[in-house]
Amino acid sequence: MTWNDEEHRRLLVSTSIGYTAYTAWARQARREQLFNIARLLDASAAVKRVRAEQALRRLGEVAKTTTNIKRALAGLEPEAVVTGPVTGTSAFQRELLERAARALAAGRDLIYTELGDLFVCSMCGQLMEGDPPPFCSICGTVREGFLDFRIVDCMGTLGSTTIVRRLEQGLRTVQNLVTDLTEEQLSTPVNGFPACKDLIGHLTDMDIVFRERAWMILETNQPRLPSAHPPTLQHAVKYRTVPIADLLEQYTSSRQQTLNLLRGLTQAAWQRIGYHEIFGPVPLLHQGNWVVTHEQGHLIELAQMRHNLLHGGNQVIEIAQEVLHP
Repeated sequence: MTWNDEEHRRLLVSTSIGYTAYTAWARQARREQLFNIARLLDASAAVKRVRAEQALRRLGEVAKTTTNIKRALAGLEPEAVVTGPVTGTSAFQRELLERAARALAAGRDLIYTELGDLFVCSMCGQLMEGDPPPFCSICGTVREGFLDFRIVDCMGTLGSTTIVRRLEQGLRTVQNLVTDLTEEQLSTPVNGFPACKDLIGHLTDMDIVFRERAWMILETNQPRLPSAHPPTLQHAVKYRTVPIADLLEQYTSSRQQTLNLLRGLTQAAWQRIGYHEIFGPVPLLHQGNWVVTHEQGHLIELAQMRHNLLHGGNQVIEIAQEVLHP
């Protein structure tokens, strides 16, 4: 193995581990609803992934797919090497991470004026902020070859049709998940989870918040969305004393109103803008991704709670939130 090969293998190992670290940290930031910080960590993960792939290619370990499949079946095992710092950063990345540290010290996420759109060159991993240049200053790759991590996409990139379909599915899923469970079971916290009734009441609260925001965006010219934070899950404990039939009726009624508002909207309507205190000018599509992403995580939790109630065990799945941003 030549010195260059040894260096490339060191880079492959260190950047691969760095990619894993930044990806896991980004998912954790989303769990804490720090979506702009998550976007920064996702971009940092992309830097590591691009550089790991380039190291693998320089080692000659990326070939035609037939050869790659043979390598996969044989087990690709790079020789063990000592790595450098696996999450090492450039001066610019460190500056961005220090912005995040200052925001966290103040108990908040980064706001849109503190972290612009981010771009990563797909060929060399150069990280850029703001309006992207016409080409990468390091390797010359054109702007069209950049990976983008934009503010408006930090909640997800689902289209309008998918958002409406997911909201319809949520309605059916909640009804199915409470079938054959008793009032006592539905009112009891389960192995580290809240009570099922807590989650259903919380989903109703969040649906109402989303519908109010959607209505404002559709009916008002570039409105400022309410600055108050949506109701938290901790505030949903009050729903434990409400009969499940009443909770389902409230959730169903709210969701039907939301769907009636959204169905048939044009793409231009989905692109109408509202101003958010953290994310700045965001389209209705952004808020639709927000409510769907939030609900999907809780539906997975609700399914796990049902399983635990019916079959026992103490399975607390952390993957509930991770599946939202693969």
